[in-house]
Parts: sequence; structure tokens; C-alpha cells
Amino acid sequence: MSSMNDKELRDELGELPFLKKMKEQSPQTGLQVPKNYFKHLPDEVLRKAKEPVPQPLPQPSWMERAGEFFAGLLQPRYAMAFASVLALVVAGIWFIGKSDRETAPPIAAVSLNDISDEELFAYVSENISDFDHDLVLETAGPELPEIKTQSKTKPSLPKTAAPKPEVEEMEEYIDDVIDEINVEDLEELL
Repeated sequence: MSSMNDKELRDELGELPFLKKMKEQSPQTGLQVPKNYFKHLPDEVLRKAKEPVPQPLPQPSWMERAGEFFAGLLQPRYAMAFASVLALVVAGIWFIGKSDRETAPPIAAVSLNDISDEELFAYVSENISDFDHDLVLETAGPELPEIKTQSKTKPSLPKTAAPKPEVEEMEEYIDDVIDEINVEDLEELL
């Protein structure tokens, strides 16, 4: 029965289109071993076994690899790209810093001439308690009479026999005193 199965199996395989095509194209070389293949096989194996095995190339150390990397960066195309990026970063920092300097002038750049008399008077009136009494008198000069202050009451001017000045004269006097005030003295007060 096994011979029957083998025969049937060979017949079926012989009828497969792929195998038929192979048989027609090369009937002698299909699944045959070349002549003297097994006779020369041991010699071929020994010859290949005796051949020296090529040694792998030595791997460079990490220092050598780092040096090669930086040497590669110094190639003109990479060096130009790096220089361009660096120039853009520096220019960006400079422009950002410049815009900050232009928008907020330093405090020293503001002078008393830039502040109106009303603003200055309002500031001094609101913050009079923060000023040192003796320093204000010293800055104003000897023309002002000394004012005696009482606690929790408004200071009163001493009564004198001198005639009362006109409003215009008082404004001129205050303008003169304000012009004579030194910026450095005001900064010390603050």
C-alpha cells in the first residue's frame, strides 16, 4: 500500500505546473548534485577553516571619537551654520536688551524739570511725614521761619508784624525754593 501511495504522490506532484515547468527547463540540473561535489567538499572545508579570520578594526576611544566629532564641526559647512546660529542668538539678546533699555529710562535720567510743579507739590504734601524736618529746613535755606509743630494738630505759622505777602509773591518764592532744591538731597530723603 505504501508503494501505491508513493506512486500516487509522485503522479500528483508531477502534475503541478511549477514542477512541470522546472522539469522542462532543465531536466539534468533540477535537483542534482554537481559532479565530484562530495569528493572536493572536505578539501574545500579545510581550506576555508585554515584561512585567517580577519581581525575586527580596533574601536577608537571616546576621546578619539569626540575629537573626530569636533573636527567634523570645523568643516566649513558646519562651522558656517554654527557661526550663523551664534550670530542670530547674540543679535536677539542684544535687540531684546535694547528694547528693555529704551522702554524704561533709568531713574537718574528723570530730572526735576520733567516733573510738573503740581505733581511735586502733591507728592510732598502726601509724604510730608516721611521727610526729615531739619533736612527740609536746611534745604530750604535760612529764609523760612522755623515752624513749631504740635502733635495731632496742624502746624501754625508764628505771628509776625510783617505784612502778609501776596499770593503771587508766595508762588514765586515757592518756585524759587523748588528750583534751588538739589536732586541729590531729594534722593537722600527717599
